[in-house]
Amino acid sequence: MLAERRGDQGIAATFAAWQAAGSQPENRWSHFSRVIGPHLATMTKETAASLAGLPLVISGMASSSMGMRELPYCALPLAIDGSGLSVERVAAREDFPHALVLVSGVRSHDDVMRGEETQLIGACAIAQANQAASARTRVFVFPGTHSKHVEVRGALAVAFRTYMTGEFFALLSRQSVLANSVASGSPLSGPEHLASFDQGVRAGAADNLLHAAFRVRTRALLDSSAPAENYHYLSGLLIGAELRELAAQDAAVTLVGADPLRAAYQRAFHVLGARSPLAVQDADDCLIAGQLMIATRFGLL
Repeated sequence: MLAERRGDQGIAATFAAWQAAGSQPENRWSHFSRVIGPHLATMTKETAASLAGLPLVISGMASSSMGMRELPYCALPLAIDGSGLSVERVAAREDFPHALVLVSGVRSHDDVMRGEETQLIGACAIAQANQAASARTRVFVFPGTHSKHVEVRGALAVAFRTYMTGEFFALLSRQSVLANSVASGSPLSGPEHLASFDQGVRAGAADNLLHAAFRVRTRALLDSSAPAENYHYLSGLLIGAELRELAAQDAAVTLVGADPLRAAYQRAFHVLGARSPLAVQDADDCLIAGQLMIATRFGLL
């Protein structure tokens, strides 16, 4: 990687700014391009390399109803080499001198994802390069606000499930009756925090979630558990509920994420006694590898 830029102006904020500017359909593409342009200019300055005419691959929510242009989802099964993706090619323009491929998401009969399909393509490519591919069913886990479990058989992604783990955690820890019993800011380290997380994982895997969630409050009221410990208990509780079925399966599991969430999921798999060894990949590495495959397949390179 030659350069990297990150910003806090996500898709929702960018879309809201476009709406505030008048929401003219003909200006939508230019508005999003103006958000991308300064990042390219900064990378040019930082690397002293010309990015003029550099083609781009844009994936994730940029192809959603809030993005640059809404594209239809492609349907499962999805070839893990990127063929069959729903994409739109856009030629370079005077106001944005970069050809690009805008990548859409994937749908099943009852679920959708955008962005994880690109990471999946990269993760499969990295696994094959490392000779980690297997004839067994593989499941790729992408932790996040809406965590995804994608099932791959051979050269095809054939099914996936979405778990609202991160969003439920945010709602329960900030807006529910549990909010006064938890406090963020402490890393998952130290014996008290680790023990609370592990207890949560086990409870999430074994108990009714709606009942077990109230345990966060009773831990504070009856056991004098510190808010930081309850924070990790709640985190473990929701992750344990998400992973309980998967941990009991015989599939080859690959965890694709970034710390600290990746480390929490690794520990949860261990606590649950997962039947198969866990492979771990970095989310950014998978994204870059996936976008590179897409750029090559669709003639940008």
